Amino acid sequence: DALSSDTTVAAVVTEKESTTTTEIVQLDSFEGTVYEIQKDKSSVGYLAPKQFLNSGLETVEGVTSEIIGEFTLELSECDQSDSCLYITNLIIRVDISTLRSNNSIRDSAIKSQWLESKLFPEAVFKIDELVIPNKNFDSKVEDTIVGKLSIREIELDTPFSITASLVGDELLIQGYSEIDTTWFGFDAPTKFNAWEVLNPIGLTVDLVAKQK
Repeated sequence: DALSSDTTVAAVVTEKESTTTTEIVQLDSFEGTVYEIQKDKSSVGYLAPKQFLNSGLETVEGVTSEIIGEFTLELSECDQSDSCLYITNLIIRVDISTLRSNNSIRDSAIKSQWLESKLFPEAVFKIDELVIPNKNFDSKVEDTIVGKLSIREIELDTPFSITASLVGDELLIQGYSEIDTTWFGFDAPTKFNAWEVLNPIGLTVDLVAKQK
């Protein structure tokens, strides 16, 4: 295969934030391969800064694994770089009515009052087509991608900073973005004279996708 790389292992990169090491290998090119999100290994969540009137700031976290999605991935030569990842037909759906924090009263209030996920239970992230330059057929990429995020039936172009690693037949994806609740038609939660949630809200993505 003229597009294939001959090298099998390039380097071991030590992550600064972690004691683990990520092995980067050189991959052979491959054509359109469908990957499916493995919800039992995946999670999506929010990080909300909560300011108390008479004390400090804390970060509230909520997560869910009720995620379905798939996309098509291709790795080949390209003009922009040594190689490129081509992502097509990506659609990820999350049941945000199942978001859980460490407080069930908060979760119920978010569902009924603020996010109103009882009425709008689905968040959707879509990318029709995307090209990510990839150095020398590496198995790991770090980039910022932009897709269409829909919450409460309001759709906006939204960037996510991602790290993705291909390990065997699985693709591991970590992503982060920040949004303002008012972009999607609702105010951040607040309780008069007690506390308020501050924008922006962080969105976290930790996905495992497997060849279908």
